[in-house]
Amino acid sequence: MQTSEREDSQLTDTAIREIFHYNNAPVFEPLIEFEKKYGGYIFYAGLAPIRFSLIKGEGGYPISSKTAIVEFGESKYSQQKYFFDCATTLYQMQFFLDENGVYYEDYEPKASSFDKTVEHLAVWNEFANRKDFEMVFNNRILKTSNVDKELNLDLIAEASDLYTLWFRNEQMYMRQWQGKTTLIVTTSYPDKAKLLEL
Repeated sequence: MQTSEREDSQLTDTAIREIFHYNNAPVFEPLIEFEKKYGGYIFYAGLAPIRFSLIKGEGGYPISSKTAIVEFGESKYSQQKYFFDCATTLYQMQFFLDENGVYYEDYEPKASSFDKTVEHLAVWNEFANRKDFEMVFNNRILKTSNVDKELNLDLIAEASDLYTLWFRNEQMYMRQWQGKTTLIVTTSYPDKAKLLEL
């Protein structure tokens, strides 16, 4: 099954900024960088494609007439001032970036940047494509603190930030997000029942 692809975008840095100005959208550098790096990427949630881009349409073919849409709104209930819609999909979820480039799903912060989201997906794919790993539990609140030290796990720095932490060793992967833990181990891991007591 396909997990990602990319539509080719002809938009330059200058064109992206012009489209933002045309839409009276404030320009923030993390958003410009996101559009240049990830605009046109398509990820799949099951069979539903999620096309990432802050710019909806290019307003003309083959050359953009700068009439594309940038959807954003001001936030009244959080410390972020703006939320920018960063994906088009029929999947039942909304995807946003704030002015600092923090990535949200349904207004919940998931990663400090979309770069980290891509790294999260890469770690998931590391074990998801292997038959010798299985999930012990998902999004569980543990009784044990510092479980990474107890299980002798190393931090995966490139996939970790202040929202999500990833750890691993030769026999397991662990994700911690919003106080909840997901644990994946090799199918041959001894004493899985003990892990349920953490």
